[in-house]
Amino acid sequence: MPQPAAQSPAQPEATPAVIGLIGAGWRAEYFLRIARDLPDRFVVARVLVRTEESASSVAHKWGVATGTSLADFVKNDFDYVVVSAPWDAVPELIVALVAAGIPVLSETPPAPDVAALRRLWGSVGGAPVQVAEQYHLQPHHAARLAVVRSGLIGEVSSARVSVAHGYHGVSLARLYLGVGFDPVTVRADALTDPLLSSNGRAGWHDELEAVAGKRTVALLRFGEKSAAFDFTDEQYFSPVRSRHLSVRGTRGEIWDNTVNHLVGVGNPATGELLRDVTGVESELSGNHLRRVTLHAQTYFENRFAPARLNDDEIAVAETMHRMAVFVTTGEPFYSLAEASHDHHLGLLIDEAAATGETVRSEPMPWQA
Repeated sequence: MPQPAAQSPAQPEATPAVIGLIGAGWRAEYFLRIARDLPDRFVVARVLVRTEESASSVAHKWGVATGTSLADFVKNDFDYVVVSAPWDAVPELIVALVAAGIPVLSETPPAPDVAALRRLWGSVGGAPVQVAEQYHLQPHHAARLAVVRSGLIGEVSSARVSVAHGYHGVSLARLYLGVGFDPVTVRADALTDPLLSSNGRAGWHDELEAVAGKRTVALLRFGEKSAAFDFTDEQYFSPVRSRHLSVRGTRGEIWDNTVNHLVGVGNPATGELLRDVTGVESELSGNHLRRVTLHAQTYFENRFAPARLNDDEIAVAETMHRMAVFVTTGEPFYSLAEASHDHHLGLLIDEAAATGETVRSEPMPWQA
């Protein structure tokens, strides 16, 4: 039986990574929570925000030095800076940080549109910039990708991704297919998905609300390989709109957490990707994920256990860890080029859905 793919880079043997953070919104707070819960690995040394009111609020809530001056911010000695700001502000901030000689971990996407992506690449292409795309690092996606890379299901030909919108979904599709910057043809449609909304970023609603969910269905053809994309914006939080993932290969398939594969002639096998969690019933070591296994083999190991992080926090923490490795070794994990390409293809899906026309990718400067 093929063996699981190699584990991700080890934590550098050093003091915690010293991080600067630009932004204080919903996503920026992920980095603050993770640093609070993993102080031996990460320290957010300073936060840059736009207003004095926001600076006061962040300093009070998180106990972190906070300011509003970019000129003062870049004078600090950071291992790297996380940019978690509005789309239109991100490119300018990345350029300023690179000019100051500071490695950058940018939130997704790194620029709002193709023109801005081109300009950003022209300004900082090749600089020490990585992007905090976390979906492929969530435990179950990381385990599924390890299964694919182990060869257990053979040569992959297609994937169906109903997990996340735009560039997030495209990132997963390209990784599962292993297509890199291959040319792509896109067909798509914009549909309405009526449902009762019950949950969101702020938590459970006080009342059920009828909404016309926006559903995008697309087919991306990378030569002989294909990806079906299907996502409704309510899927992120709705308990009645599930996320799904399937990958087909020559020797088997992954269907959500079920793996069907051929061991040999007349010998098919089926297994489940299983979560090994603590804190259940009489297990008293605290509630956290330890690993994800298949057929008693480990395909994902949680390096942050026993911290009580949810799956998305584990994935964001992994981007922080890998950025620390990148700064030390130069080993990339999700480059500006990859992020730019995924956003470009996500925008092509939007274009195809809006126009009803088949669209084709064009060579971009980051593909060189």
